[in-house]
Amino acid sequence: MTAIASSLAPPQKILLATDLRSHGDRALDRAAQLAQQWQVPLHVVHVQSCPAEDELSPINQPSWRQGYSSPVLVERQIRRDLRQEIADLTIHVADGNPADAILETAVQQGCDLIVLGASEPSSPSALGRVTEQLLRKSPASLLVVKSRPHDAYANVVVGTDFTAESRFGLTTAAKWFPAARLALMHVLDIPYTSLWLDAEHSSDLARMEMATMRSFLDDTPLAADVKERVVPLIEHGHPEIVLRDHVMREEADLVVISAFRRGLAFHLLVGGTSRRIVPAVPSDVLLVRAQQ
Repeated sequence: MTAIASSLAPPQKILLATDLRSHGDRALDRAAQLAQQWQVPLHVVHVQSCPAEDELSPINQPSWRQGYSSPVLVERQIRRDLRQEIADLTIHVADGNPADAILETAVQQGCDLIVLGASEPSSPSALGRVTEQLLRKSPASLLVVKSRPHDAYANVVVGTDFTAESRFGLTTAAKWFPAARLALMHVLDIPYTSLWLDAEHSSDLARMEMATMRSFLDDTPLAADVKERVVPLIEHGHPEIVLRDHVMREEADLVVISAFRRGLAFHLLVGGTSRRIVPAVPSDVLLVRAQQ
């Protein structure tokens, strides 16, 4: 297997990060479904934010809890909540800062995909603090789950800005989800377009954009039959709004975006798009961490 083919292979280990609250059940179900689909080990990490609460003496503990340590209770709940049997399942209970503990577990266990639930419904327009930190720091790809999974991903939208990392995102999506319909979307945000671009020049611009899209597809290392089922889309507007509207209209179940792992300056200037897309779209979002 070539280095390129190996880098595009589905994840070899999945890490689910859960706080055991109800909104994390969808992420648990999706992580289990992907582990079954790819036949890979599933690791689950729960970070105790207040470990002191779990150090109650047996006298002060409720009767149902006496004799059980916190890790035992966590493992029991996770196994009870799983809808399907996972052959290779490992559960970790950690203390400390949630994002740091999740990243440390991912590195220690060699996980190349981190799965977590979306932020609380009370803040739909903003990322949760843990998700924000993972988007910025994680060396692994990150899947933010919002929808309850019923089957494998079937309708996938891949965002592209014609860069090398967005090409990696497309090839990764095609490899990870070979049976899914693929839409490749480029969103051009032109301020005040209607004030300076008339109908004739707008048509010329659309043709140029589609030609660029076709050239991008031609240069992407995909099998011919895969390229034939990729639907190219050119849209104008704010990326997060256009993607949100497309997901709702076409009932897409996954949006794929990609980025290199770069410094803080890159995330402030460019990565802000990812931080806007993740909370804006109603579907699950996969951030593919492209290799340098």
